[in-house]
Amino acid sequence: MISNEQVACFTSVYELQSYSAASKRLNKARSTVRERINSLEDLMGMELFSIEGKKAVATDIAHRLYPRARLLARQSLEFENIALSAYKGELNNITVYHDSSIPCQLLLSIESEIKSLHPHMLINWLQKDRNHCLQQIEDGDALFAIMPGMGNLHPSAGIGNINLGSFQLSLFTSVHSSIPNRTISIAELATFRQLITENDIANELRHTKISSEFEVVTSQSLLIEKLKQDGWCVCPRENLAQYMKSGEVRQIELQEAPNMIQQDCIMFYNLSSKASEQESQIIEVAAKVIKNLVLHKDPSF
Repeated sequence: MISNEQVACFTSVYELQSYSAASKRLNKARSTVRERINSLEDLMGMELFSIEGKKAVATDIAHRLYPRARLLARQSLEFENIALSAYKGELNNITVYHDSSIPCQLLLSIESEIKSLHPHMLINWLQKDRNHCLQQIEDGDALFAIMPGMGNLHPSAGIGNINLGSFQLSLFTSVHSSIPNRTISIAELATFRQLITENDIANELRHTKISSEFEVVTSQSLLIEKLKQDGWCVCPRENLAQYMKSGEVRQIELQEAPNMIQQDCIMFYNLSSKASEQESQIIEVAAKVIKNLVLHKDPSF
């Protein structure tokens, strides 16, 4: 029977064209790697590599076997990582909730930091309204949520929260919009159709329903496409940066709030996570990423 160790040795020798390099990658003795390949060749009755100088050159049959061997080696490693995580009581995947107003780049920065500590961690990013996500965090269905701050909703005693500061929201419209391309008042802006995300409606944020005429859109990408045609919206600047650069949308300047709106950002998590070193670490890392971006006043946020 062919073992996972033989498959791993074959894959490494094939990729590195060297028994010595493969032994270093696998943290095994060179003689062990060579022995595993030799036993595999004996079992198959075929030569897998020929030595030319210092290189282990793959044969035709090795070229044919490699794609399947690589897949098996990867699956074996994933199985080992998940099994060890289960043994240690560690997570191998987490679910994080966020609001539509949270900048995408901020979420990607959090993911990057988490995966630098846990490379095999799978992260599910789900967009939810605040009421819904708080209940699921309390039930243990998500590790944490990043939501806009609101003064009229208090989490239960089982949910902890961290004030992460505030990020910037701006107002945007199409470059072809009939909205005047000058500083205008909220009263004047309210006469034009507003595009609002379903999340903002559910969370009852202060910048929702400014206009008497508004349309609610669930999909952020659809909202942007509609915005390029007509109407206006409140959105993180970095989410629309590429469309501003391409000349499709422009920013609206208000007399009452020049250039931007400050939106509080709160992280919610289940207090039981404090009992887990891994969960506590992930929550602390995520909070640190956001606070650093806010403190450094990155213009994207």
